[in-house]
This record gives sequence, structure tokens and C-alpha cells, in this order.
Amino acid sequence: MNQIIIQLIAASLGSVGFALILKVGKNLLSYAALGGMITWAIYLIVYAQMPSLFLANFVASVFVGLYAEIMARAKKIPTTIFLTSASIPLIPGGKLYYCMAGLVTSDEAMFADNGADTAIIVLGIVVGLVVTAIFTKYFYKIVGRR
Repeated sequence: MNQIIIQLIAASLGSVGFALILKVGKNLLSYAALGGMITWAIYLIVYAQMPSLFLANFVASVFVGLYAEIMARAKKIPTTIFLTSASIPLIPGGKLYYCMAGLVTSDEAMFADNGADTAIIVLGIVVGLVVTAIFTKYFYKIVGRR
């Protein structure tokens, strides 16, 4: 349990750090932290229930897309601010590092294992964000007609 709390705090801090790099206003940093924490919590819950890198990243990135759309409308700022900072916990940094290390050291097994995992993670993130973007586009088109 303590490890999960540490992971959620790290996800929040990582999202805030990236929001600072993007020069997000100080009044929005708490929303960046909340988005990153909930994103990672969703990932952990989905992965615990069904250990699939694709599914866990897909579901978490669908949340990121919806969170970014809702917060952007609520705060009247661009979606990318929340989209970028809240998706930071999903970025496969470790897998990508070991994939590149395998490539550089000619360790084909390390390269293949981590490269495949990296591709699956990235595909889950991208498909989740695309599905959310399409959904929100048509949702606002339908709502706009009324």
C-alpha cells in the first residue's frame, strides 16, 4: 500500500514538473497534479485487474483525454495543457531506456522485449487519445445542434 501511495505522489510531482516546464500558470498546477495522480491510479487499477499493457494504457489515456477536455472547458484554456501534463505518468521511460540500451549494447533480447513493450504502451496511449478526440468531436457536434 505504501508503494502505491509513493507511486501516486511521484505521478503527481512528475505532472507538476512537466507543467512547470510548459510554463503552466501556478493556479493550474494543482489540476496538473490531480490529473497525473488519477491517471496513474486508473492505470494501476486496470493493470491489477487485467495485466495488459495495452488495455491499462488505453483506459488511462481515455481518462486523460476526457479530463483534458473537461478541464479545458471549465478553465477556458487549451486542452493540450492538461493533456500533456496528465499523460506524463504513462510515458514508457524505463522501457524505452532499456530498449535503447539493448540496441547500443547489441543485446537483441533486451532490445526486442523492451521495444515490443514500448510499442504496445505507445499504441495504447495513442489509440486512447484518438478515441477520446473522436468521441468529444462528435459529442460537441451533436450537443451544438440542440
